[in-house]
Parts: sequence; structure tokens; C-alpha cells
Amino acid sequence: MKAQQKVLITGISGMLGNNLARYFDGQYEVLGLYNQNRVAFGDIPTQKCDLGKRDAVHSVIQRFDPDIILHCAGLVDVDRCEQEPDLAERSNVSATRYLVEAITNPQTMLVYISTDSVYKGDKGGYTERDEIEPLNNYGFTKYRGELESLKHDQTFVLRTNIFGWNLTGKQGLAEWILFNLEAGRRINGFTDAIFSTIYTGELAKIIDKAIQRHLTGVYNCGSRDSCSKYQFAMKLADQFDLDKSLVTKGSLNDCKFVAKRGRDLSMDSGRTQESLGLTIPSIDESINRYHAEYKK
Repeated sequence: MKAQQKVLITGISGMLGNNLARYFDGQYEVLGLYNQNRVAFGDIPTQKCDLGKRDAVHSVIQRFDPDIILHCAGLVDVDRCEQEPDLAERSNVSATRYLVEAITNPQTMLVYISTDSVYKGDKGGYTERDEIEPLNNYGFTKYRGELESLKHDQTFVLRTNIFGWNLTGKQGLAEWILFNLEAGRRINGFTDAIFSTIYTGELAKIIDKAIQRHLTGVYNCGSRDSCSKYQFAMKLADQFDLDKSLVTKGSLNDCKFVAKRGRDLSMDSGRTQESLGLTIPSIDESINRYHAEYKK
């Protein structure tokens, strides 16, 4: 009988990491790595590992010997990446380099989770062939992490933007919107910030299929359509039967961010659809599933 394949998930304390752990549990032997935020998910083993330390990374890889690495860890706070460039370098670039260096089995599949922020955000509809022009250090370090990951032949790079339920109590954008609307608080929705966000549960299925197909290279994966963050908040309010009048129209210009933001980071995920033989959900379909899982 063939032994169960082993999956190493970095950043298991983050939203995508903990959702992937829940999705792949039972299908694979899963080990989750966290750094500062200790987490536990039922019977899924987790351990502390500072990915910015080469020896610590090599020790974990040698001991666990994963067949698949889902690299979700990184510094995703856009403004903090701007304010603390050394930390961003360590978290998004060096950590990826150390993972790749530690892989001894050439057949190990590495899934590197990247971002739509590698694009400039001035036109939208980005394909994988478009020029890389990040406006901020977050996008720049994530792109350099892509380059490090691709030094391993069996690498699948996924440029995405996600929303979901965070099992560790942190709040992503969708949770922040719902939390405030449920409390009767007014929120600002940017009409000039466009994205193709996708629900983590849908993304997990796509990653699963990519693993089964041994897909390698760089791929966009957001919802098959796009909307503004204002429209996204309105869609959530509709789906969860909350007061839409609490959502006011705003602009990126209203906020004094440290880092620049792209205004239209919508992506064309046609290559991913075609390569995997599937239909990527729309934003409405992603929100419907998000709500269905909430009701469970």
C-alpha cells in the first residue's frame, strides 16, 4: 500500500494557511508551520519555525521530507512592508530562498502563493504576460519571492487575492466589513480600488487540482470577474442581509496609506481555467459559498 503523501504548509496561522490545512486534512499527512502565533487544528500537527533562519528551515524539511510544500507564509501588511523593508525582505524573499535550498527531492512540488500587487494597477485585466511593476515594497518582495521559488523546477506560482474565514481570530477584509456592519457601524468602501478577489475555499480546490495535474509556472487566480471594494462590501451586505446604507462611497485618496496602492488590480485568470479544465467562480459565487459555510 502506497504511503500517504506529505504536505508542509507554511503560515498555518494565516487565513489561507489554516483554510488549506482544513481542506487537505485526511487527504494528505499535513504538517503546519507557524512563527509567532501558535495554533492548533484538531489532529493536524503544527510546530514553530522561523522561516527567516536557514538552519531552522533545513531542519524541518529534512525531518518531514514533504512531497508538497504550500508556501503561504509572508509579511502581507502592505504598509508595514514599506516601513520595515528588512523584515519584508526576510519574510517574503529570504524565507522562500531557504525553503528552495532545503528541498532535496527534485520531485517535491512547491506552491508559492503570490499576489496581484506585483502588477502596477493602472489598467486591470492583467495576464501573466503583463509587465511586473509593483507600486510598493510588498509587491516587489513578493515578486522576488516568486523568482526564488522558480529556482525549483516543480514550482506552481499563484498570483491571487483572497477573502475567507480566519480560524485564528484575525480579520481579513470581508470579516472586517461584516463585523462592522453587524455592529451598526458605518464603513467606507473604495469605489476606485478594483480587484478579482476569490474565496479561500474555492482557491483550495484550484490548488488541489493544480497539484493533481503537476502544474508548474506562473498563473493568475482570482475570481473570473472583478468589482470595486465598495461593490464588494455591498454584495456582502446583500448576502448577509445587513444594512447597505452603512456602506458609504470612498476613495483611496481619502486614506493616508504609507505605501502606494494600485487602483485596478483585476486579473485575467483564463490561463488557469484552460490549464486545469475548470470554470473559476465569479465574485458572487465566491460570496455565496462564503455565506453557505458561515451558516454551517
